[in-house]
Amino acid sequence: MINTISFSYPWWYLIFCLVLGIGYAYLMYFRDKRFAEYSPWFTKGLGVLRALSVFLISLLLLSPFVKTIKEDVKTPLIIIASDKSESIGEGETAENLALYNQLTTQLAEDLTGKYEVKQLTFGSSVHDLKQDSLKDKSTNITNLMKHISDNYADQNLGAVILGSDGIYNEGSNPLYSNYMVNAPLYTIALGDTTQKKDLYFQNILHNKIAYLGDKFPVQADISAYNCEGSTTKVVLEMISGGITKKIAEENVNINSKSFFTSKNFILDAIQSGVIRYRLRLSTINGEYNVNNNVKEFFVEVLDARQKILLLGNAPHPDLAAFKNIVTENKNYEAEIKYVKDFDGNIAKYNLVILHNLPSETADISGIISQLDKNNIPRIFVVGMQTSLPKFNTAQDVIRINGNSKNNEDIQAEFNAGFTLFTTSDALKNQLKTFPPLQAPFGEYKLAGTGNVYLYQNIKKIKTNYPFIAFDEKNGVKTSVICGEGIWKWRLFDHLQHKNYDMVNELIGKTLLLTSVKTDKRKFRANTSKNLYKDNEQVLFDAQLYNDSYEMINEPDVKLVIKDENGKEYNYTFSKTQNYYSLNADLFAQGAYSYTASTTYSGKAQSVSGRFNVEAIQLEQFDLTARHGLLKGLSEKFGGQMVYPSGIASLKDLLLKNENIKPVMYQTNSTKAIIHLKWLFFLILGLLSIEWFLRRYFGNY
Repeated sequence: MINTISFSYPWWYLIFCLVLGIGYAYLMYFRDKRFAEYSPWFTKGLGVLRALSVFLISLLLLSPFVKTIKEDVKTPLIIIASDKSESIGEGETAENLALYNQLTTQLAEDLTGKYEVKQLTFGSSVHDLKQDSLKDKSTNITNLMKHISDNYADQNLGAVILGSDGIYNEGSNPLYSNYMVNAPLYTIALGDTTQKKDLYFQNILHNKIAYLGDKFPVQADISAYNCEGSTTKVVLEMISGGITKKIAEENVNINSKSFFTSKNFILDAIQSGVIRYRLRLSTINGEYNVNNNVKEFFVEVLDARQKILLLGNAPHPDLAAFKNIVTENKNYEAEIKYVKDFDGNIAKYNLVILHNLPSETADISGIISQLDKNNIPRIFVVGMQTSLPKFNTAQDVIRINGNSKNNEDIQAEFNAGFTLFTTSDALKNQLKTFPPLQAPFGEYKLAGTGNVYLYQNIKKIKTNYPFIAFDEKNGVKTSVICGEGIWKWRLFDHLQHKNYDMVNELIGKTLLLTSVKTDKRKFRANTSKNLYKDNEQVLFDAQLYNDSYEMINEPDVKLVIKDENGKEYNYTFSKTQNYYSLNADLFAQGAYSYTASTTYSGKAQSVSGRFNVEAIQLEQFDLTARHGLLKGLSEKFGGQMVYPSGIASLKDLLLKNENIKPVMYQTNSTKAIIHLKWLFFLILGLLSIEWFLRRYFGNY
């Protein structure tokens, strides 16, 4: 460490400080005759104390500061990263693994004397703590390179030693990663590169989501090596409630050394929920690995299809346009009816679109009563056949004072303050060019506290008349579209853009906002998703509301998870801010149910649900080591590949590498002398000694 003192003023200003100190001492102790009776040495001593004190105090007025140069020597860092995925345990013998662990531990001890050694383990993620178990469900070498780049790139990284079989099944090819690892990479080649006799599912392609009543395809890609002349059987099964049901089976004749084929199945979505399926291949004599002969997958079947009634006063092209828009979304199915012929059960519908209703000839007060009784949302489309007085009575969103015998051409103007859903910029820019719709002439006003999505633009003049508005009363949503002629917009959209995306977005979001029911429950608990992998942590959150719908978390919330065999797992939610959260950790493959419960204000509340866990099985499918990839990595980063028997030679390779050497870091710092505490105590000490001597000898 090197310290130097500098001044904000020229150094010769020190002479003035010295003169000031000597002059002050002279005037006080040599001109003043009060000290004549004392020994000359006593007077001179007091003068020196006073001169030093004044000199140091005046010195501080020159704002001196200390420059410190600190030099640190950083020894090279050697990282030893070991693959701890399942494929290592399957592809290596226990003896070889024990030898590998022994030799890498010895290598770390031998290098510690000269280098800083950091040991990592990795699989699907990177672990800073050394672990011996081979349980990671996947291997992501690129993630390891990213971890080293992010955490050690700014250090004196000397070398990276990577022990792996080269099999990666997550992330991109590490040979083509661009992460900055400015150090040689030495690889230790584990596993066996021999292609053994094996039959396995190379891939399963299937829908993640299907809709109840639909059909969906499943494609099984089957590979085999060294199985020529054998026959296997592929069986597809469905597992539900602990019962396994065979759906299909097919024989596969293997006619080549390196064999590949695909088998396709068409399945029916006959029940809702997350459905568990299993594909099995019958084993072949002498097969090396039978774990990859079975593959399970899950498909979430949604019963989310909502029935929409298009109830019209009379035939109109708008009805066909609405139906086309609705049925393009698989969540909806639409049915057109006319009011004069309609005598069906309206309770079976999830949403009703009332076109040109109520009219002069059709009183729909009975239908409105049924809608209110069943809490069914509705959309009114106001047109030239609408009876405005009856319309004003039938809903509480918009009031229209006018005459339906006279019409007005209107276009749409977006409300910038609307926040219930987002609208694409393309729709905002293009809709104003669409042809005008026809609406009854009159004055339009928002009746309640609803939200206006579009305003009316009449003859190029922006108005505050609502065009499309939404409101909710007693938990039932009502929307109003003021104008008929949506069919024109649809045709114009296709003419301009060769698709119906603009109109589909506008009407689709209107339907979605109107049909989605507001969740009024005061206690809610959910998993973050319905389907997890067996290497993913299962996460829950819960919310509890008081009577004012303020989120609180005063009482405890319990959670019970039950597996297919009835075994229970009990948890208590953590309280986070004003809600609840829980990390239930990892679960094995299977179907689980859960119940969250709490008691607030003397009232017990509970929520139940289900989730499933699937085995990713990535490490079981291919156990053939990829030593070529490891060699390529070593060459890319200027290292060398060795086998476990050559681990001891890595010490000599590192010691002989002239680029792996200590680095000296120099740190400069500047500090004002006035901040030095010892200087304060020095001045205080000088003045205190002087005061004590003067007081002791009786002269003040």
